[in-house]
Amino acid sequence: MSEHPNARLFVWFRLLFNCRFYYPVFTILFLDLGLSIGEFAALNVVWALTSVVLEVPSGALADRFGRRPLVVAAGVLMVLEMTVLCAMPPGRHDIVLWLFVLNRVLSGAAEACASGADEALAYDSLPEADRSKLWPQVMAKLSRAMALGFVVTSITGSVVYDHHSLTAAMEFLGLDIVVAKNVAIKLPLFLCLGTAFACLRVTLRMTEQRVPVAVASFWQSVAETGASILKTGGWIWRTRAAFALLLFGVVFDSVIRLFLTVASNFYRLVGIEAAWYGVIGTGVSLLGLVTAGWMEKSTRVMNSRQNFMWLGVAVFAGLMAAAHPQPGWAGIALVVPLFMSMRFLQFFLSHYLNGIVSSEQRATALSFRGLTTNLAYGVLTLLFGWQTSWVGGSLGISADDPQVFAKALTLWPWWFTGTLVVAGAWLALRRFSAPQNERTGELSRH
Repeated sequence: MSEHPNARLFVWFRLLFNCRFYYPVFTILFLDLGLSIGEFAALNVVWALTSVVLEVPSGALADRFGRRPLVVAAGVLMVLEMTVLCAMPPGRHDIVLWLFVLNRVLSGAAEACASGADEALAYDSLPEADRSKLWPQVMAKLSRAMALGFVVTSITGSVVYDHHSLTAAMEFLGLDIVVAKNVAIKLPLFLCLGTAFACLRVTLRMTEQRVPVAVASFWQSVAETGASILKTGGWIWRTRAAFALLLFGVVFDSVIRLFLTVASNFYRLVGIEAAWYGVIGTGVSLLGLVTAGWMEKSTRVMNSRQNFMWLGVAVFAGLMAAAHPQPGWAGIALVVPLFMSMRFLQFFLSHYLNGIVSSEQRATALSFRGLTTNLAYGVLTLLFGWQTSWVGGSLGISADDPQVFAKALTLWPWWFTGTLVVAGAWLALRRFSAPQNERTGELSRH
């Protein structure tokens, strides 16, 4: 990809933007800083709402005025959100809560600016005649880079978060230093602040060749941006392939992402200590190195309908394993399909959607993908918070009790199955009720 610098920088941007040192301990970081599982759920809703509100307008602005400025803005916002996290004072609940609210708003805004704009910038920088061939290669390279990135961040983040491990390491080095817990929990955050500055530098090196757009009055620009959003939204609604991709993206992404968000709670549930979380992340990432080639091959030998069918089976199997957790490492091994399915889902959505959308509305269409998946994730996170409160009340114990989390997981496979059936029925209904002049691109043909 050396002859396509934007594609290479896109891989670096996604790597630095998404591989974060605190991800292995994401849920317990909230809890160890003094928040409850209900506040954790509510804060993720704040993140999702921010992303939902800004997602599509940012994509439309990227299509109209340029993708690079939005990607640079994402880098700046990442620096700000990590700075806020690093300022957290452990034990000061009210201050921590409001700083987390600010962090979630900044993080959601960063996600909205990056979503669609980065991918559109990289995709359109490839030679038009070779995009369908080169883009799967770029995404496979990204998958391998992300796998290696998660190896580094998972091991490092989980090790430095555990103050016992750090203290033992100091003793091994002959240093009489006792690392306090409130110091250790900040270390993954400071490491992420460093990667945020590196991410910003990458965005500043991206280039974009665009015809200058005459800047009209403020309100005229708003109106034209709104018209662009409506035009792309209408195209998605009328185009069966695009609508199906977004609909299945919602069903798959929301439940997979929710499990990944609370994965550290699942580790605790099956009896895995925090020091091993990085090992789990490393194992999953190493599998990602192997499956990167499978992703590219699957788009060549199977159509999209077949790919989503086997992916649905894998997700259901993983959710069933989570609903009936086995103790120790057996429990972790059985949910590996859930970890791997997110990589395949993102690959499929990117490959198939970019293949059918026009260049002038690419960032907006990709932002609609981000809008729908983030909205669904926010709603499902909120439902998860209500579910744990209800289960805790019915059992007469705290919603933060591990028994509540275990009970809540038993409903997840059936939620996924039910929403998948509803999505399939909706698509079938639209197919039979669609007017004759509707574009008839079938998902299975792409």
